[in-house]
Amino acid sequence: MEAYQYPYYYEIALAPGAPHREVDFFEAAIEKFSRVSVRRVLELGAGTAPYLEEWCKRGYAYCGLDLSPAMLEYARDKARRIGAAASFVLGDMRKLDRNLGRFELVYVLLGSLYVRSNAEFLDHLDRIADLLAPGGLYLLDSFVWFRIFHQYKRSWVRRKAGVVVRTRYRAELLDAIAQTYDECLTFTVNDHGRVATIDGRVPAKVFFPQEFLSLVERSERHEFLGWYNDFSFSASLRPEGRHIAILRRR
Repeated sequence: MEAYQYPYYYEIALAPGAPHREVDFFEAAIEKFSRVSVRRVLELGAGTAPYLEEWCKRGYAYCGLDLSPAMLEYARDKARRIGAAASFVLGDMRKLDRNLGRFELVYVLLGSLYVRSNAEFLDHLDRIADLLAPGGLYLLDSFVWFRIFHQYKRSWVRRKAGVVVRTRYRAELLDAIAQTYDECLTFTVNDHGRVATIDGRVPAKVFFPQEFLSLVERSERHEFLGWYNDFSFSASLRPEGRHIAILRRR
């Protein structure tokens, strides 16, 4: 997970271009689907907490959970700089503490839910249900694979304050029967003339649409409300883009 030890470069490479637009979508989902008033939100795999400021501007209490101490320290510094009252938890999303608190909205972005089997996902759903108020929402971004025969490879370049980060993303198959793969990130960084290559590799499992729906149904503690493309309720559902699955706690 070396790439996750460099939060500044990670933020340059992966920060959302318009966090206000995505939080607009979250608020629209709350208005449309939530059966409880939302005050506390929990971000799993929070990383550099890219939505922290937007949530706090809108009056929500934010909590971010991540497995990387470096990421959480960076996020805490951000909260201090902007004067945001937020909490951060060092923890594994596969072993969520059921006593972490009560939230009305939980979300995970960029496919960052790294469960490695159906059994782990079912246990995760059960733990989420213990954290969510009845009627609260769980949003999962880019968790389900819609493009079954697609080579999952991307590369892009971003720049900030004289730092250039070239990013390469790829999924490398580990076990076709278990549907497991390594999610690989490579940052090639030019930081004012200092050049470095930083790699990250995290094992995860592929989840396909019908498999996901069957597991949610089996969990019995959540209801599936729909898939939405690219943070929009009006966009057509298609294999490309980012897919947001919305679950509601029964």
